[in-house]
Amino acid sequence: MDTNILVTLPMTDADRRRLAGRAGGSGGPYDVRTSTPGGATAEDLAWAHCVLGNLKPPSVLEDHPNIRWIHTPNVGLDAYAPLDRSRPDLKITNIKGIADHPVSDHVMALLLTLTRALPRVLYTAGATANWDTRDDYGPHCIALAGKHVHVLGYGSIARCLVRKLAGFDAAVTVYRRRGGGDDPHVARFRAISDLPSGVREADVLINLLPGLPETRCAVGAAVFAEMRPDAWFINAGRGSTVDEAALVDALSGGRLRGAALDVFAEEPLPGDSPLWSLPNLILTPHVAGRFDGEMRAHIDHFFDRLNEGYARS
Repeated sequence: MDTNILVTLPMTDADRRRLAGRAGGSGGPYDVRTSTPGGATAEDLAWAHCVLGNLKPPSVLEDHPNIRWIHTPNVGLDAYAPLDRSRPDLKITNIKGIADHPVSDHVMALLLTLTRALPRVLYTAGATANWDTRDDYGPHCIALAGKHVHVLGYGSIARCLVRKLAGFDAAVTVYRRRGGGDDPHVARFRAISDLPSGVREADVLINLLPGLPETRCAVGAAVFAEMRPDAWFINAGRGSTVDEAALVDALSGGRLRGAALDVFAEEPLPGDSPLWSLPNLILTPHVAGRFDGEMRAHIDHFFDRLNEGYARS
């Protein structure tokens, strides 16, 4: 069966060569075309059987039954959830596993930026050459060893993260739908329903929940009200899982020591968002999953599945 592959991801020349090689080159078993920077055209959509990348809006797939499979670079599949009903025949997959190390690395970078007070103590090229020893930095920095780090979610990224946290000798508590678990890197498992009371002992709460109807605003005023004022919050899950207004209130009211966000309820983050102006908040523009060799990994993951016959009826 012929398979027409539409690629909507941005590609370098090296990526295109990798793509052509995995497709079998000229005369190979698969026909491949890449969309323009403006996005997929109506002709592209009518031609394709598979998509490597994203389509915006995802609802365009409702009108194109010729597309049997979309393999998205997104960690979460929430954008495509409405298609479960309108296109039950459509196979929707993602890069599960590929982003585990980049996202967990990014979380560790955010965590260390907060706990080591890097925005406060960091010198950069071009800064005034003034070694300021007047301030006692000790109260602003903590060591992770022995600290209670609570992780909300237990997917593959979270499992990768807890191994890294264990390397810093942190005491890790994991919240999941079911409270039990067996992981040598986790000191304790708790049910998500225990979150408001459980976070009272947390030095850091890290949110890695997926964007689902049942996780919407799972971290909100009730959770922030129970956290200690010297605790930190990090979100690298989905923006929809956090009540941002409640977070702003907690940070501006001194009920949280600080926070770091890589994901937001609305992206790009609007210029008038109060999140921009909070001095105890670190923001990164949804880049936790980016890494060197990312596109090659996407291409190889897609073709490995395709060559196993995944997209065939």
